[in-house]
Amino acid sequence: MNAWIIVIGDEILIGRILDTNSNWLAKKLTSIGINVRRILVIPDDEDVIIDSIRQAINNADIIITTGGLGPTYDDKTSQALSKALHLKWVLNEKALEMVRERLKKFNLGLNEYRIKMAKMPENAEPLKNEAGVAPGIHIKYNGKEIFTLPGVPNEMKYIYENQVEKYLVNNYGLKYFYEEIIRIEGYPESTLAPLINDLASKYRELYIKSHPRGIGPRGPIIDMAFSTNAENPDEAREKCIKAVNEFKERIKEIKKI
Repeated sequence: MNAWIIVIGDEILIGRILDTNSNWLAKKLTSIGINVRRILVIPDDEDVIIDSIRQAINNADIIITTGGLGPTYDDKTSQALSKALHLKWVLNEKALEMVRERLKKFNLGLNEYRIKMAKMPENAEPLKNEAGVAPGIHIKYNGKEIFTLPGVPNEMKYIYENQVEKYLVNNYGLKYFYEEIIRIEGYPESTLAPLINDLASKYRELYIKSHPRGIGPRGPIIDMAFSTNAENPDEAREKCIKAVNEFKERIKEIKKI
């Protein structure tokens, strides 16, 4: 399954806030065998959000957005999602109860701005947010899974770990991900390229990637990553270790700088 992550917020594009949500989500999705194909960072602009969601629906099985679910005028994600899917933007009674219960913990009542956090596309399923107030949103549209999460990192993580990930694993029988990383020094990436290409052709179920890390006392530093998915974690690990061991043996035959 392929996924797109859409991060929404002017504060990210102007550099006020560092986006850590997409990095965290990409790792989590990869760990359950989902291929993240694109990460978009877009402004709090309704037309841009609509267009981005529609692009994602045409290209991905899973779409996760973060940001724009709060009570203020620039929180436009929920309404934009409704328009992108050609659905009515309605008050979700289940979501309203979630908002009401969370507000009670802060001795706060409902007003029009707080009620706004309970509005979402018709027939959407609200996702409980025990780390904040605004519920997340889950809706299945034309066979695509769409999850809209808050932008506050601890709220996003709570909803993903307690609801989104469990839903994906339980409903799609996803495979386990395993990655083995080894660090080598003294070999330019261009020197290793023929060996990497050969191993990638031989071990087609693996993703083999070199990551240059700069220059050290003994020359270039490169991290070699070997990763794959399998039906169980032991199988995934065995596939990677086999390729790693062959790499270690064959690199002995290659001259350093």
